[in-house]
Amino acid sequence: MNSKIQKIKDYYNENGFKETIKKVYRYTSFRMKVKNPSKSNTVYKLSKKEQKEIKIKTKKRVYIFTNIPYFDVGGGQRAAQLAKTFNNMGYLVEYYYVFDSSETVKHSMLLPVTVHKKVNKIKEEEFKNKIEKNDIFIFEAPMDVFLPYLEEAKTKGCKIIYENIDNWETSLGNMFFSENALKQFLKKSTILVGTSKLLVKQLEEYAKKYNVKSPKILYLPNAVDSDLFEPRKNYDKPKDLVIGEKTLIYYGSLWGTWFDWEILKKIADECKQISINLIGDYAGIIDITKKMPSNIHFLGLKKQTDLPSYLYYSDYAILPFKPDEIGKYVSPLKLFEYIAMNKPVISTRLDDIVEYKNVYCSNDSKDWIKWIKEGIEFDINDRNEFIENNNWFSRCTSIIDNLGEQNKCDLKFYDNISMVILNYNNKNVIGNCIDSIIKFNERYNIEIIVVDNQSTDGSYEMLQEKYKDKIKLYRNSKNGCSSGRNLGVAKATKEYIMFLDSDQWILHKYWLEPYIDILNEHKGIGGLGWAAGWFNKKGYSYHIVDSFPYKYMPPIGLYRSDIGYLGTGGLIMKKSLFDKLEGFDLKYDPTCYEDTDLSLKIRNEGQELAYTTYLGVGHLPHQTTDNISKEHENLIQNNGDYFVQKWKKINPKLLKYIK
Repeated sequence: MNSKIQKIKDYYNENGFKETIKKVYRYTSFRMKVKNPSKSNTVYKLSKKEQKEIKIKTKKRVYIFTNIPYFDVGGGQRAAQLAKTFNNMGYLVEYYYVFDSSETVKHSMLLPVTVHKKVNKIKEEEFKNKIEKNDIFIFEAPMDVFLPYLEEAKTKGCKIIYENIDNWETSLGNMFFSENALKQFLKKSTILVGTSKLLVKQLEEYAKKYNVKSPKILYLPNAVDSDLFEPRKNYDKPKDLVIGEKTLIYYGSLWGTWFDWEILKKIADECKQISINLIGDYAGIIDITKKMPSNIHFLGLKKQTDLPSYLYYSDYAILPFKPDEIGKYVSPLKLFEYIAMNKPVISTRLDDIVEYKNVYCSNDSKDWIKWIKEGIEFDINDRNEFIENNNWFSRCTSIIDNLGEQNKCDLKFYDNISMVILNYNNKNVIGNCIDSIIKFNERYNIEIIVVDNQSTDGSYEMLQEKYKDKIKLYRNSKNGCSSGRNLGVAKATKEYIMFLDSDQWILHKYWLEPYIDILNEHKGIGGLGWAAGWFNKKGYSYHIVDSFPYKYMPPIGLYRSDIGYLGTGGLIMKKSLFDKLEGFDLKYDPTCYEDTDLSLKIRNEGQELAYTTYLGVGHLPHQTTDNISKEHENLIQNNGDYFVQKWKKINPKLLKYIK
């Protein structure tokens, strides 16, 4: 459902359309109930009521063992990104770390894991009893303290990954590097991962040195959360970002010996009108900060979720790393985030990035100064392909693919889904939607049906020309969501119907797997969806899941049925049920409340609605209320009134789902 329309509905339902529409976006976000609300960085704990309403995940477990807590570096480090991504793919994720955070600022955040605990706090018997065959274990350092869990994982037949993420033979590993632990990981892992080319080579040398027949070694550098780092979103300018003639940005560690302060100082001295903003903990380098020119600004630590706004308002992003025995082994995670936000990158020469497009590399400050003064370009086409291949979903998919024994999609769903997509003057976005479906369609072989609602922007002609025999394209006689989707379903030939919006896109190869798991294992579900909401006391559609952290799905939950209705974007159901319900009510054309109405039809038939967040799709909702006409306001109001009166007559109990 269009979030602009939904939020207008929300405001209407509470206040009526007598108030100005501009107040719509004074919209309150509601926090989930968490254990110890006053305590930072906590794991969601289900209330007694939610324990009855939410189905708990029972399989697909990932255990991550790493050095530092999730929230270190603002939640942006590799282990945290893997945890968040596996959770988004429907896995139960447990996160174990060795060292307490040493950062001077510890940001508060709700963690996307079911367990976040120091290794020395693990209850051994309880931990052993929950491990099952084929669970995934990821270890990120050669520590002796990890060996009991490595042994238990091996004994239980789990999939084991050892990730070589840094050159631990340097000062980085002084506190814990264990040659014995390293040997055990080499022998017992299912796959080995090197996050830079030199770290892959190091793994190969270790295997030769210790005479170990090593498993497959993968090169999987860091990546980007492409949903978070999305340049098409709207961002408020950070108050502490210092804007210069050219504004440069860096974030990450500032204390390391690999950080090249000399090159930054030369650039700042030569280009006095520019502004260099550094985000990171500088408490341990106060002496250095005092020696820096006045146009180098230290902004302190930030949460990862805050970083896109800083990038958005900067001109160039920088990577001043010395190519020493630490720096040259680095896969700079921030590089992928920089490029995702359409920022040209100026960097020292690092083996893993010199060949990337939109990256300018030199160890000579004169080159940096020239690029800053004369300007450098950014190729958006190179960016798009780069991000597709370098987001965290692509990394997790590679891990899953290489672990083996990945089950083929259930035969009931393979080649058995028709997807219906509406188009109305969406030439700029629908291509991305269809391209992504085609790219990730080998596993499911989905029938793609596009219905055009009388577009006038040339999108219908573009679809005809570009996709030809790749999609089934039909033209609706009018512009209507109900009539258009009904037409698409009428042309569908598969057992299951799925609806997707033109501003959504597929994120990864296994994007549909959580839906399949739910529908296979839980009977009586008539509609399963990725967007949902509730009613207010008068029966109008009201709060939506987007208003809540994690879209109101705690990381331990698989799905919940205590929602009032499902939105259409991402909804799947049987075609036979859709036909029995006579589809969408045409009285809602051109739009608004048609999906809410269909949801109640499903429930009235004795079938349940299920809501889950784990469908692997991205979405870029409309973010402004510009150009909302009085006619459109009246449409929402009239359709809302019709909906409420209709269901008060048919079955008013279905309007009871109030939030």
